[in-house]
Amino acid sequence: MQYYGLILNRTYLVAVDESCNEGKVCRGLTAVEAGGGLTRYITGQLAVHGDLNDPYSYISDQKLARPHNADFSLSHSEITGITYNPKKKWGMGPYPHDGRITISTVNGQRELIILGTQPGKEIAERISEVTQRANDSFKPPPRSGAA
Repeated sequence: MQYYGLILNRTYLVAVDESCNEGKVCRGLTAVEAGGGLTRYITGQLAVHGDLNDPYSYISDQKLARPHNADFSLSHSEITGITYNPKKKWGMGPYPHDGRITISTVNGQRELIILGTQPGKEIAERISEVTQRANDSFKPPPRSGAA
């Protein structure tokens, strides 16, 4: 999940391969069911229903199937750093999450909240390893025996 516009949020399904990190919007706004009357109805429509510990509970197949202007693709060569912050994100209410991963690029950064029961630190380490391996493959081999 990523916050934008101060209080709004988007949920992404993020995939990492040998060339890039891709984020696909897989859910609309997410809220905590609260209030009464109309407020409860609206927040109920935006709340996640199901096992909140299961990361797949946050995915809407309908949203995932459609392209979204917030989908992203980050080439490993754009990435300048990956950091993991185990602290809970303020405002997440009852939604379980294992901290945040910040992906820094030459153009800024993206903070992703790890939803459900997932190993945030391990995920950050895997992204970092794949990025490092990809970036190392672009380096020329060391020169040997220069005379």
